[in-house]
Amino acid sequence: MPEQNSFTNTGTNTGPVIFGGTVHGSVRGGDVRQAETSRAAPSAESRPASPTTPGAGKPPRVFITYSHDDEHHRDLVRDFATFLRADAGIDVRLDQWADDGRRDWSLWAIEQLNEADFVLVIASPDYKRRAEGTEEPHLGRGAQFEAAMIRDNITKDLPRAVRRILPVVLPGRRVEEIPSFLNAHSTTRYEITEFTLAGVEELLVAITGVARHSLPEIGFRP
Repeated sequence: MPEQNSFTNTGTNTGPVIFGGTVHGSVRGGDVRQAETSRAAPSAESRPASPTTPGAGKPPRVFITYSHDDEHHRDLVRDFATFLRADAGIDVRLDQWADDGRRDWSLWAIEQLNEADFVLVIASPDYKRRAEGTEEPHLGRGAQFEAAMIRDNITKDLPRAVRRILPVVLPGRRVEEIPSFLNAHSTTRYEITEFTLAGVEELLVAITGVARHSLPEIGFRP
C-alpha cells in the first residue's frame, strides 16, 4: 500500500514457458528498456492461454508487497507488475493502480493479503528493515503493516505460507535484502534476471503449479 512515509530458484532451463501475451520490454541490472515493437493484439487462435489456478478457471491472483525505497524502485516494481499482468497473464494487484480515490489502505491491504493466491515480497533494504521491525515506527507504515500480517500467516500455517509467500529479487537488488523470516537460503527464492518470459520462468512455475519437467512413470519411457 502507499507509504505515507508509507505503508533462485536455480535449475535446468529448457527455455521459456509461454504463459501470456507478447513480451514488450526487458530489464537487466535495473535498467528498463522498452522494445520498439508493435503492441497489436494477436488473434484468438494465436494468443497463448493465460495461466489458471487449478480448478478455478481463472488467472491466479497475486498481490505484490514492497517498500517505496525511492522513485526508481517504485517504477521498477510497477514495470514488473505490468509485465506479469499484461504479458504473463497473471491477475496482479498493486497499490499504484488503486490510488483513484480516498481509501482505507489498511482494509485494502487486508483484502489483498487474504484474497491473493500468492504474495510476492519484493526484496529491498527499506522493506527488510520494516519487515524485521528495525525501522522507525513512523516510516513505511504500509510495509510494516503488510509484513506483520505475513509474519502472522507464517506462524499460523508454515507449510501453506512457504508455498504462498514468494520472495522476489528484482534486477539490481540482492538476496541479502530478503527479510530473514522468509529463509532465503533454505527455501526457494526467485531472482528475476529480466522482464521476459524466460527471465520470470521459475516464478511462473511456482504461481501456476505447472512443472517444467514431468515426473516419469516407473518402468515406462514415453
